[in-house]
Amino acid sequence: MWRIRKKPFGPHEDPIEHMVALLSREAEIAGTPLSDAERKILASEAAPARPVPEELRTRTTGLIERLLEKEKRQMSDGEGDPKTFGRSLEWAGDPHYPNIVALTEEVILSKRARAGRLQDHRQAWLKDRARLVFYSLLFVVLMLLFVVILARIFQRH
Repeated sequence: MWRIRKKPFGPHEDPIEHMVALLSREAEIAGTPLSDAERKILASEAAPARPVPEELRTRTTGLIERLLEKEKRQMSDGEGDPKTFGRSLEWAGDPHYPNIVALTEEVILSKRARAGRLQDHRQAWLKDRARLVFYSLLFVVLMLLFVVILARIFQRH
């Protein structure tokens, strides 16, 4: 069911800066703080002409994954904080498409793709097990039938 949510950020608060601050805090915890230049790159609008440097992309992708996993564990049942990193994503992409939003969406989509591959793997595993059980039962039934036929043949003689 769709519902309209009130924007948790006030007029003086920027969701993009909030996401960058949360990611920066996570980087400090990890022992690899973000520089001011890196924060500016993350907050700037994503453009093919100015891609995010590969080193920054790799580092922030790992940090974003950790941050989203940490938030997922913390938000067990209830609504929780409406200004978490993951929930800020909804509001950060509104005015323009910053690099931090692009990287976060990339992480989320790659996680879904991995989950899809894992689901495919599970389904294949289940199909293999079902075939194994089916052919095992079929073999047992055929062996039983063979024994019954042999018993009837030797009973007559």
